[in-house]
Amino acid sequence: MMVRVLVHLILTVLLTETFTSLSSAGLDPASLCPPQWLPFGPRCFAFYPVWSSWSTANSTCSQTGGNLVSLHIPEERQFMGQLVNMDTRVWLGGYQAQQNGSWLWSDNSTFGISGWTNQGKGNTTEDRVCMEMDPKSGELHSAPCGELRFYICSIKASSSATVFPSRRKLVEPGLVPGVSLLDVVWGYSNWLAEEILRSSTFLRGLRSGRLTERCYTGFIQQELLYLHRVSSTVEALISRLQEADDMRSLLLDALKHYRSRNQSLPPPLPQQWLHLSLGSFHSVVLEEPVYWLVALSARACLRSFLGRELRLDKLRPGYQPVPGSVAHSLYQEWSKDNLKDVAWTHSFTSVLEEYRNKTDVFKAIGIFREHMLNQKSFYKAVDCDVEDDG
Repeated sequence: MMVRVLVHLILTVLLTETFTSLSSAGLDPASLCPPQWLPFGPRCFAFYPVWSSWSTANSTCSQTGGNLVSLHIPEERQFMGQLVNMDTRVWLGGYQAQQNGSWLWSDNSTFGISGWTNQGKGNTTEDRVCMEMDPKSGELHSAPCGELRFYICSIKASSSATVFPSRRKLVEPGLVPGVSLLDVVWGYSNWLAEEILRSSTFLRGLRSGRLTERCYTGFIQQELLYLHRVSSTVEALISRLQEADDMRSLLLDALKHYRSRNQSLPPPLPQQWLHLSLGSFHSVVLEEPVYWLVALSARACLRSFLGRELRLDKLRPGYQPVPGSVAHSLYQEWSKDNLKDVAWTHSFTSVLEEYRNKTDVFKAIGIFREHMLNQKSFYKAVDCDVEDDG
């Protein structure tokens, strides 16, 4: 206990000294870093609550002009724990060289850590190991580089306060009065919903009345994999919102709904569609919260659309589930679940309208489309047999 208190005091002193020296020079410490990044010592740090392999995380960090974080003093490890502030382990920049088993940092700085626990050794590509950190305990471990973790990036702080403006300049939205933001972003992606409806063998089986329980279970399990992972990202995003408002309430609603379905998860097989879908959150987690809602609204809007299109009264005669059949029971279960997304769509519309004048519409359109494309990949991945959908 005394050691933890001492480390905390040292960290506080270091932070105070850093902020004081910068302030005396007429600089705001935050202005030396990109928006949503935090300064510590000579570097800026950003926590990405996005499930990624080590190589994908390192590539994303490189695109920002930095690297996965390297550690050089004990206080940095303590700061990483405060930055993450959750139980999920995160990737750091350490990786093991396959030639001689030595450990290196991805930013090419000197690796000076010794005696850290659970050091593994990889001899093949499949066994390659990288460094992860438990943010609560500060312990470092090795893990297969292909596994999915959240991660932390770092870049050098700028010596010029003008390089990273503290506030983003938003484009004037120019929305037509009476037209909601969600209507606009949906209008640019509704063709994707039509494609999903036409091409999905799962939806074809649902509409034809020949959906089997095996196919339905496969669909639910695949979606559970996605919702289980996304719920952790949503939890991390919620922790960044200090005030209780409609946006935080809607995010909490989403988290509750996602987790209520995280039961009987299938094995976490490495599936390309899942990696792409989870990776799409790279572009939003450091943005303003309104864009988080835009990203999450894509799935709700799609499900609401499918619910309208697959109502029994809209299906052609001869292509309806027979009452009392397995297919009919599965259809009823799917329809009941979709009703929640209809209500969600109204909630998303209401909350997004509160922030429409602070939103770059073009950015929102791009984010929504990206997540709709991921939904298309998901529905394509759930492939039912031909005899299931007639």
